[in-house]
Amino acid sequence: MLSAGILSWKAHGTLRATLATCAPLREAAGDCVVFFNEITDADRELAAQFGFRAEGSTENLGILGGTRGLVSCMRGDEIILLQNDNPVNVPPDVFAARIAEARALLASGGADMIRLRDRFDKSFSDAPKYLRYWPGEGERDTLALKLRRLMRPFKARRMAGRAHAALRNPETAHPDIFERSGGIVVADSRFIDYSDQPFLARRSLAAELLDWAESHKEGKRTLNGLPVPEIIINGTGWRGRGLKIGVSDGVFAHRRLDDSFRPDNAAYNASIAAGA
Repeated sequence: MLSAGILSWKAHGTLRATLATCAPLREAAGDCVVFFNEITDADRELAAQFGFRAEGSTENLGILGGTRGLVSCMRGDEIILLQNDNPVNVPPDVFAARIAEARALLASGGADMIRLRDRFDKSFSDAPKYLRYWPGEGERDTLALKLRRLMRPFKARRMAGRAHAALRNPETAHPDIFERSGGIVVADSRFIDYSDQPFLARRSLAAELLDWAESHKEGKRTLNGLPVPEIIINGTGWRGRGLKIGVSDGVFAHRRLDDSFRPDNAAYNASIAAGA
């Protein structure tokens, strides 16, 4: 069974807007849940309005603790994880086709994890990192780019793994890194980072990664004062796992309408930021 889970904390405007797009997600998944940090009755009512089961904690566990709580209460062997600011951004037929393709690739062993966020969404994009070393779509390779690659060859090769965010067909530009499986491009975890943005994986793998992050969180940089999976997981351990990471053209976007704790976000709310 496929489970779909959303992590949420406050931001009812954002969550409502996301849930309003999620009819295709509810149709695809046999189990749909929102896990609320600092859960309230208003949270439960909002989830129920859109056909989602409400779970949660009485305290703010942050992204790491909240995601671990979410995964622990999901019932399916395959899970889609997202956050409250990840609305569906494609028509229902496209959503169904891309989710079916991702599930088939997971079932075949062609990938261990498939990213499901719109790979050309400019927020949290890997494209600038790639374009610092490599030419963009239809652009010529400049002397400045060549010199940068010459000066930092190992960094340049790692950044080639970000090509999926900048190029329609990264497997053409970097055939030694990417291969294509239908509408999904696949590369080794040496080249594609773990991301907290929406993905499909087996629940056992997601739980294993999150438990590892929990046991290795000490001394790591935090976000809003709390540990974050992608900050902890990404490193030599992740790159050495040899996981196959698929990148779909995606079915989710990023849209924050209220209660962001990030000072550079238009929806910043200083009252929920660390130290407020």
